[in-house]
Amino acid sequence: MDEDEKREQSAAARVGVDYAIKLSYVAVDKSDLPNKRDIIYSLVCFGCMFDEIYATEPDSIVKKYDCLNYPEPKKADLYELAYTVASLECDSEAQRRELKKSWYLTFAYVLLSEAPHSPEIFAAMQKLLCREDVFKDVLESRFSVYVPPTKEELAAQGTPDVLAEWYSPYLDYCAERDENGVTRETRECKRLLALGDFNNALMRSERLLAAFPDDFQIAITDIAARVSLSGAANKQSRETLLKDTLSLIDDYIDIAEGQYFRYYRGLTLLGLMDTVGARAEFESCLAAEPNFELAALMLKGMDKYEK
Repeated sequence: MDEDEKREQSAAARVGVDYAIKLSYVAVDKSDLPNKRDIIYSLVCFGCMFDEIYATEPDSIVKKYDCLNYPEPKKADLYELAYTVASLECDSEAQRRELKKSWYLTFAYVLLSEAPHSPEIFAAMQKLLCREDVFKDVLESRFSVYVPPTKEELAAQGTPDVLAEWYSPYLDYCAERDENGVTRETRECKRLLALGDFNNALMRSERLLAAFPDDFQIAITDIAARVSLSGAANKQSRETLLKDTLSLIDDYIDIAEGQYFRYYRGLTLLGLMDTVGARAEFESCLAAEPNFELAALMLKGMDKYEK
């Protein structure tokens, strides 16, 4: 990853921090905490570690508690702040889950800060947030793509031990495979595909494929997202995307099991207006697997169109 890509990723990841802070403003405002002004001020200070806009253009809740005027509120320790906010009760179960999910991801920035490490609060945060229900919500979050996909990548990036310890149970959760050998994170890519969220499906699958190039399930998910996106692209972008997709398919087609790579090769050729090549791929699918319905449907559609 070059420096421009790192800056772009960092800026995108910090959108998640902004989201967590704004969620926290609301949760603190509605809570029965006796020191709301101090906590909201502490959230402002945390935000200012990334952008002074938290103080120069304060949120309406910051203004409500007059957090930026004399007398100056008491600033909480970052670890204490994170635990206080993440453990708040909310008006609804959905809000509570959203807050916990956001603080699981945001706590990484606390761990990377210069705040003195507190083993006791770290352990309390693990007990509060390192749980399967929270991990499920984290995995489905659009911000989870900024968590490195493997422990090996964490190590390669020089991640501090405390952050690696924080992420490790979540990465184990994501890597768990079902009875078909498909990891949770790959299943999340497939879920996004089914929902028609092709951009996010591609972003996730590209990230996973770089880490697990030999995983055919990830590869076919990546290819499916690419082919799906090509339909909405302009002519030049579509051609480039499909040619890149064809090259990716050809890396796998001779070693992959089943007919899906050949089926997507047919779809890709069809997108490139190579109807002869596409027909040959769909026919090859059926020759190897006569009950492969997707290929049969494509041939039926081509026959109808060509009449």
